[in-house]
Order: sequence, then C-alpha cells, then structure tokens
Amino acid sequence: MTDHADKTSLAAKRILLIRPQRQNDQLIAMLEDNGAEVTHRPVMTIRAVVESQEQESQKIRGQILELDNFHKAIVVSGNAAELSLEWIDKYWPMLPVGIDYFAVGERTAELLKQGGIDALHPSGRQNSEELLKLEQLQELENQRIIIFRGVGGREILGETLIERGARVEYCELYRRVIDTEQLALARQQQTDCLIAHSGELIEAMGERDEGGEARVTADTAVVVPSERVAAIARDLGYRQVFSAENALPKSMLAAVYKAIN
Repeated sequence: MTDHADKTSLAAKRILLIRPQRQNDQLIAMLEDNGAEVTHRPVMTIRAVVESQEQESQKIRGQILELDNFHKAIVVSGNAAELSLEWIDKYWPMLPVGIDYFAVGERTAELLKQGGIDALHPSGRQNSEELLKLEQLQELENQRIIIFRGVGGREILGETLIERGARVEYCELYRRVIDTEQLALARQQQTDCLIAHSGELIEAMGERDEGGEARVTADTAVVVPSERVAAIARDLGYRQVFSAENALPKSMLAAVYKAIN
C-alpha cells in the first residue's frame, strides 16, 4: 500500500517495466494496487556463473574459500547477495568471523540479513557514491576488500577504495544478458511511463540505429532510480525524465506519480 490518498489515480495508466524478472515483485504489486496497467518486459536476464563453467567457477571458489582473509566484503546488488550467499553456504558451514559486510542498498542488505549477514548500507540515495561516504570505508590502508558483483559493472567503487589504500578483488558471480526478443517487444509497447532501473537498461531501449539516431519515443515519461541514470536517459533523447530518491519500490512509485500526474 502507499501513502497516496487516491488509490485510483494511476487508473488506466500504462506502465512499462523492463528490469529482470524477480519473484514477488513489490513494485509491480504497488503499481497495480494503485490502478496502473503494468506490462513487464524483462529486456535483460541474469545468468549466474555455475560450477560447470570451470575457469570462472574455480576463481569464485578460491575467493570464497579465502573469505576469512578479507577485512571487508561489499555486495552491490540483490542478485549478488543471493548468489554470494549460495556460494558461501557451499563452503562455509558457519560464516567466517571478523569480516565487515556492506550493501549498496537496503534491499540487498535485507537479502543478506535473511542469510544471517548483517550489512551496513547507505540511507537516502542508495548507490556506490553514497556507500563510499560511510565512515567505515574512509581509512583502508592495507585492508583487503572483496566486492561481490556481476561481470563488468561500474568501477567507481573499487577505484575509490584502492585510492584509500585498500587491496580490492572482484568476485563476479553473474552476467547481464540482453534478451533481444523482449527488447523488441518493449520498444513496440505503447506506454505512458517507462521504468528503467539501470543505465544498461535505458541504453538498451535507446540503442542507436545505423544512422546514429537513438530509437526512442522522446516524449515518453521515464522513471529512473538516480541522477546518473537520468543523465543517460536525457543523453539518449528522452525529454521527460524523473529521478526517484532511490530504487526502493516506494520511491519509484512516488516518482511515477510525479511523471504521469
């Protein structure tokens, strides 16, 4: 439920959500509860690194077995939280002690909590920049830090930690893969508001054609979780871009109200 007095103020509004599939999607439930017609086109899928991928899984296994030698562990996403917990559970019957855990966002911290890990996370804006403001991540001389993430991703977190004296390793647990069929369907969708949770997603929607022009509907309202992603959307040609306070469902819903009411 939301704090909005008029629960039908999104009635008949067409909302297009393009993030990867997830179980019990709270944002979809909240949008529908407020009367919106939601179409979910998961234009990106998450493919976990599995044991059969020998070279990659061997590296992950080695890092997990050495987990107790790290001073801090940072988990950047919900997918990273779920997969890191699976790997840790395989090789650590009891969690190693002496490690400080951090999560980029509240949802990631909640998932870690379900696995028995208490993780600090920023309030308000929930991103790498805000995480880096935490007092516990300022003086890091000779500390070893492992960052659980997907293959690739933003480098600002690791680079800043290294500048502060840390020795950083990435434990890359999954890949993000664009689903071309879902992407084509999403581009054809008539919508009042597009919700894109990451720069990669909005870039996929606005991929440039052979003439160099971005294929976007410039007047479509776009809701994103941060100013960084908003800047990408504007660069692609979207003219109505609304940045939520963070990626939490309540904040994204509030931004949708601003976008289409």
